[in-house]
Amino acid sequence: MKDLLFVLMFLPFIYLAFKNPFNGLCAWIWTVMAVPKNMLWGFASDIRYTYLLALITIIAMFLSDDPLKKKPTGGLFVLMVLFLIQTGISNYFTWGSSQSSWGVWSDFFKAILFAALILTLLTTRNRIETFLCAMLLGIGFNIFFEGLKFVVTLGGYKIVGIHNSMMTDNNLFALAVLMVIPIYMYIIPQIKHKYLKLGFTGLAGLSAICVIGSYSRGGFIGLVIVGWKIFLKSRAKLFFIIMAAMFSAGAIYIAADKWTDRIQTIESADTDSSFMGRTTAWKLATLAAMDHPFIGVGQDSVQHSFVWQYYYDDIGRFDFITPNNTSKFKAKAAHSIYFQVLGDAGFLGLSLFLMILIGSVLLTNRLRKKRKMIGLKPWQHQSILL
Repeated sequence: MKDLLFVLMFLPFIYLAFKNPFNGLCAWIWTVMAVPKNMLWGFASDIRYTYLLALITIIAMFLSDDPLKKKPTGGLFVLMVLFLIQTGISNYFTWGSSQSSWGVWSDFFKAILFAALILTLLTTRNRIETFLCAMLLGIGFNIFFEGLKFVVTLGGYKIVGIHNSMMTDNNLFALAVLMVIPIYMYIIPQIKHKYLKLGFTGLAGLSAICVIGSYSRGGFIGLVIVGWKIFLKSRAKLFFIIMAAMFSAGAIYIAADKWTDRIQTIESADTDSSFMGRTTAWKLATLAAMDHPFIGVGQDSVQHSFVWQYYYDDIGRFDFITPNNTSKFKAKAAHSIYFQVLGDAGFLGLSLFLMILIGSVLLTNRLRKKRKMIGLKPWQHQSILL
């Protein structure tokens, strides 16, 4: 019954997506973030909702005569496409598992395609804020249930990620939640309906609880940084301090000793096997890039057992950084996007990646300084800075 009910609720979105590709884009981001198939167990769990909406949205975009559409242009988008091509070449010569490498590239391709649709369709204030609300409602679905489980079980439930998504472990889920907290802070003042505003405020608070409940040390550090930045930009600083203290203290109290013991390992990172495994991966990624500076060894390849063991024999070249290395026979992920890109795509790939990041920062700074000169309104300035 639940599967049938969800499918009946989903059908209008297909019609709306055909009618206007922007509707399809909003429904697409909702399904990406909410992952509704995880709540279904019957015939409806086999339907590829995201793929279906993506296909319909792309078709509708080409057929639509929407006057608000614009072509995806700009130096940053060109850099993203070049990075996509370069990683594709890296995967063609991959040292690791070809299936794993192309799987990562497939997700990357979808992200670039999605970025192109965003540049094409999000051209007005109403569209930007509607899209953001759809995204926040989607991830808010998981934030609500995961945070509620953590609170109800008094910390007994550990948030381990969202199955069938790109948030599949505790670190990735914590990262996704941290990325949307500033967007909650932007969108809440724009909402006029008091109950919807209250709901989004609650989800913003639950977001902090979810990060703590993930037991992610990187997530905790990120939460401190995000919280500090929001505090600096907030006009109601006293209210923010009170709310942040209430949510954080409650979550830490619930997590009790298990959480504090986990976070305290940050102070002794040089003796923590998990962290030292990451530094070993960083060294091996650097060795792989030195061996293949233009294409690396292929996406997701450094943690492949063959590649890991091959470069491990030369790991002593970096022991001046830290002499402690983990096992030669237990490969680990880098857990650093910079070293991950370095090993996967070489120095050329890392250069393209850094150019995208630096270009984004320079663009936002330039817009902030010259927004009056180029005619940007305050809401546009805020949205771009997100």
